[in-house]
This record gives sequence, C-alpha cells and structure tokens, in this order.
Amino acid sequence: MSNIRLKKALLLCGISSLCSSVFALPLSSDEACKAANVSDFSQMLSCGTIEGSLRLNSFSTNHAYFANNSQDTTTAGGYINYKTARYNGFQAVIGVEGQKRLAHGSDDISELSQDTFGIGEAYINWTQDKFSVTVGNQKLDLPFMGDYSFYRVQPFLYQGIDMKYGDADNFVRANYINKYKSYGDDSFAHRDRYNDDSWSKAVDTRLDHVTSIGLGKKFNLNDKYLKTQAWLESYEDSFNLYYGEANLGFDKVQWTPEVSVQAAYANDIGDAQFKQASGKKVDSTSLGAQLKLKPTDKLTWRLAYDHVFKKDNAWGNGTLPTPYAHKTSSDPYFAQPFFTSTQDLGPGDFYTTELSSPFGQNAFVGSRISYTDLSNTETNKDMYEVMFYGFYNFTGALKGLSLSEFIGFQKQKGDSNAFLQNRFGITYNF
Repeated sequence: MSNIRLKKALLLCGISSLCSSVFALPLSSDEACKAANVSDFSQMLSCGTIEGSLRLNSFSTNHAYFANNSQDTTTAGGYINYKTARYNGFQAVIGVEGQKRLAHGSDDISELSQDTFGIGEAYINWTQDKFSVTVGNQKLDLPFMGDYSFYRVQPFLYQGIDMKYGDADNFVRANYINKYKSYGDDSFAHRDRYNDDSWSKAVDTRLDHVTSIGLGKKFNLNDKYLKTQAWLESYEDSFNLYYGEANLGFDKVQWTPEVSVQAAYANDIGDAQFKQASGKKVDSTSLGAQLKLKPTDKLTWRLAYDHVFKKDNAWGNGTLPTPYAHKTSSDPYFAQPFFTSTQDLGPGDFYTTELSSPFGQNAFVGSRISYTDLSNTETNKDMYEVMFYGFYNFTGALKGLSLSEFIGFQKQKGDSNAFLQNRFGITYNF
C-alpha cells in the first residue's frame, strides 16, 4: 500500500472510530464525573470526554491577489480530541486532525490543496486556582501568534510551554514556542509562514524557538474602565517584537464608547536572520487608534487607523515581520483588510470602518470597508476592500452546526481588475 493510501486509510479509521465514541457519550455515567476534579486516577480516564469540529471550506477567488489567476478549492476535514477529566489539577488532551480535498479548479488554494492526517492537539495541563501550565501541541492567543484556524479546516497549533496566572484582563503570562504547524500541514517543524510562502521567497529563516512574556491589567474607574496589556516576543536570532495596547471604555455614556491605542516595534537581535536574508535590518514602528461605538443595543460600529512608518534602510521598508501571521492574519492591528494582511502590504496608512450586529436569534452579520494608502512608498499604490460576512448557528436537533460566509473584493490603484474572493464554510462542533 502506498504512503498516500495508508494515510487515507488511517484518516478514515481514526475519524470513524473516534466518531463512534461520540455517540457513546458520556464515557461514564458515574456521579463523580460531574466534579471539577475526580478522586482517583481511573476516573481521570473513564470520565474523559470527546470533542471536536468537522468542517467543510470552499474558497473561490478571481484575479487572486492581483496576480491574474483564479483559484477554487473545496476541502473537508477537522479534528477530534479526547480530553481526560481533571485529577489533582492535571488534565491531558490527545487528538487527531486531517483534511481531504474534494474539488478544485485550475489553481488550488494552497492551504486546502493537500490531503493530510496527523496528531493535532496533544498536551498536558496543570491548573491550580489562577495558575495554569500547558505543555505540548496547543492553540495560542498571543499577539501575532494566535489561533488563525477558526474559519479554516485544520487547527493552527504551536508546540511548546504556556504558563499564565490570572484571568483574561489581569494576567502574567510566559511562553516558550519550539515548533508550529499551520492549518495547511500535518506535521510540526522549525519553520515559519515566510518559509511556507511559495509566492514570495522574501525570507529564508529557521526559527528554533520563540520566547514571550506578557502583562495585563484592568482598572475599574467608577463609570469607566481601562484595560492595558504589554508584550515582548523574542524570535531567536531574528528580532524582538514589542507590543502594547490600552482600551478606555465608558459604560454609562451614550453609545458606550471605547477608545483604544496600540503600538508595535521590532528590532534585530542575535544573528539577525532577516538581515542576513535581505541585507536590511529589522526596524519597524507602528501606531494605531480605534473607536468602538454601540448606537443600539445590538449594533456595533468600529472606526480604526494604523500607521506603519516608512524606513528606507529597513527590512520591508519598515514593515513589521510576523513569522506566524504572514499572509494569514493582521492580528492584532486595529485597521486591517480581511483578504490580505496589514503587515504584508508595506508601510503606510491603514483605515477601517466596520458595522456588525446579531440578526434574529441565530444569525450574525457584518460589513467592513478598508482603505490602504501606500502612496508614500516605493510601491506607490493604494487599495480598498469591501467585504460582507455572516454566520448562522442552528439550534435544537442541529445544535453545533453553523454556516459562515465571507464575500468581498479588493481594488488596487493602477490595476483595472478587482480581486474577488468568496469563502463559504460549514462547521459542526461537538
């Protein structure tokens, strides 16, 4: 049997066997399983649970990324995890993931083009009060090192250690990242998104590890609140990335405004691999501001701006390097188009306005307009994007099933053709 056939057989056997376990839930009817911590090791296993997500994604583009080609790919897959009950603060998770391309056009969407199968999330977590340590293959939610797979087929995972104390607003957090696996792969590696980008061989680096530390604090000020966070991410022998954000909210003011500012800076360290690859040092500075308003109880209006400073002698003319978010996400830039990433477009001015709202009991809809002014750079281009999106979450017997749709276009100065993209997804979470 060929390797390809073997992988397909393992994928089908693994998913079918795990799915059969889902229908056998709960794994134990013991009353002890309802406790936050079980009393003995055997219950840790017998009280475990099965969870996962089965997904189908269909992407279609025309004049993709202004490169005169069209792309169409439909792929199905997802992940299934077995999670033990918690015993003496410990909990373990092991899972498999995979995807299979169902249909495609003359050009594939790269992240959906490969049939994959492998180990997904696999970690041990220990939690005591507000302190938590997670070791292994896991999702993360750090600036420029996040989980970018929510609307894709496979998880975007990192291999390493995540330690945190506190809650979402008040925390101390430290991480050591050894390897990563994107949503288009089935194995972990000392690579990054620049290595995986076949269109632009801008950087040839090997990230052996990334170390980060973050602090967050929320201040309650009578009728206001102030949330702050600061991060240092050190990409070994490449650069340090510093990120800070502050959000000032007014709970009792009409339209409940929230005003936010952000700043990001990166500079070379160690062997400066980006400088070795390009001949130019990493030296990037970004500043941004955002205003959120709620004109009604349901409607949210967001206005955002970011400026990436131009630096002629710097890598990417001052662009912020993001090894794990390149051509994947603009997170956490306030102003960002959806189909391309802020940090990949170059230095300049970025603007975004967005309206979003629940629609009825099961739906959520929104629209976003983004404008990018790169007229003061060598590219001498500007670009705007118009995008509409919506979600529908089923209830009752179909609870866990949801539909998602993103459709829009980008228009670039000097290019007569618009870049059109449609992303449709079906997800079943259990």
